[in-house]
Amino acid sequence: MKSSFSIRAKLTAVLALFLFSSTLWAQTEPTWVKEGVDWTTYTKFLVQPLQLDDVKLVPPPWAADDPKEWKLNIENLEGVRDIYADVMAAELEGKLVEAAAPGVIEVEAEILSVTPWIRPGSGDGKDGMQVTTLGTGELSASIELRDAATGELLLLLEGEKAVGDEYKEFTRENNISNIEKMFAAFAHRLGNALDEVHGK
Repeated sequence: MKSSFSIRAKLTAVLALFLFSSTLWAQTEPTWVKEGVDWTTYTKFLVQPLQLDDVKLVPPPWAADDPKEWKLNIENLEGVRDIYADVMAAELEGKLVEAAAPGVIEVEAEILSVTPWIRPGSGDGKDGMQVTTLGTGELSASIELRDAATGELLLLLEGEKAVGDEYKEFTRENNISNIEKMFAAFAHRLGNALDEVHGK
């Protein structure tokens, strides 16, 4: 008979594999995981609004040649928060609750910095020309999984992520699509991880 320790270790490894594979974040291992967590006791998620209050814009290296200021558009940030909420609700349908309770994992995500390939507010192109880029840019983020009932931190991930992985025209529509796909991939892995620890 397997020990409870070996079972918990396997569950932790499975969760890390599904949540933090290299296709989602740049690093493959969580920054920190609470030892001895029995993930099988959790059956639902409580997803908090995406935190963007302290996000910083980090211009790409070539912005040094741009005389205009690179700054974040607050309305665009609010739009990203709305996209996150909509995508998480759709992708985790049936696995979400609206209030903290035993057996619930609270998901707290914060975007720390963003590096867009094109200066915000410059339109779909640069100097009147259509531009094709590999994705929309890059971001750094922090993900915390907590026991919703106690507030105890269960797992922490901090890393960087490319927003989009295909060469496309730099347009508002393509940028929104890249963001939606990134959030959908994260939600999908959350759901798969929960199913896996319950043998589904």
